[in-house]
Amino acid sequence: MQGSRLSAAIVLVLLLLLYVNSRWRGHGAPVQHRAPAATAEQPRVIRQLSVARRIAEARNSSSAESSSASTGSRSSSSSDQQRRGADDNPHAFAQPDCNPTPHAGFNGGSLSWGMSFKVASAEECCNACKAHAKTCVPGAGGKEFLRRTFEGKETIERCAATMNSNEHGTAKAQPCNIFTFCPTPVSKGGLCWSNDVWNHTYGECWLKNQPNPGRPEAGAYGAYPDGYRKKHRTAPEKVQWMSGSLTAGPITVDGPHWHW
Repeated sequence: MQGSRLSAAIVLVLLLLLYVNSRWRGHGAPVQHRAPAATAEQPRVIRQLSVARRIAEARNSSSAESSSASTGSRSSSSSDQQRRGADDNPHAFAQPDCNPTPHAGFNGGSLSWGMSFKVASAEECCNACKAHAKTCVPGAGGKEFLRRTFEGKETIERCAATMNSNEHGTAKAQPCNIFTFCPTPVSKGGLCWSNDVWNHTYGECWLKNQPNPGRPEAGAYGAYPDGYRKKHRTAPEKVQWMSGSLTAGPITVDGPHWHW
């Protein structure tokens, strides 16, 4: 009987000790502060933000490239359009300082025989006129002023001593200040009609001189009159030639003075 009571007392003491120990650990033990553990949601949000940022950067880069390409395309398109020339013909293009004038045949003393003096464009014809003006001053007859290339063939051109003109006969050659060019491409017939016995063709470049290049005289300009076309049945609707003048623009065309 006494042994049972002793065992019960020991058990009671042990339970009491366990209770006291648990109370001390719950209220008296120092607390260690730790950073909150990352949840499974946080890495997912960070990944989403990172992906969104990369997408935004890619879109901005793509937008900038697209804008740049578009600007380049517009510039290229604008440049191409500027070089098309009259009637959307690239052969008729010449720089503004050439005062290119479509559907015009300017008169003047001839410094080159255009039927054999051929170039690929109005700009080349204008440049030939500039080269002549620079080199072929009075007294420079026979001096080389240009190495002209057409359809793969190079020809040395020299200053003439005299110039011929249907309007004024023969005179001493003067520096070129007027040019007339046939821009009609071969794909469109390659002809430039003129009231003479010749068949004038693409590439003809006539270097000329007039006393007043700021007011060039035109033997043909714009559309042919109805009466003119009735008389000359092969004449087209508009003058097929184009001309230019080496003078500070703008120029005032004197004409047309039709040769009936």
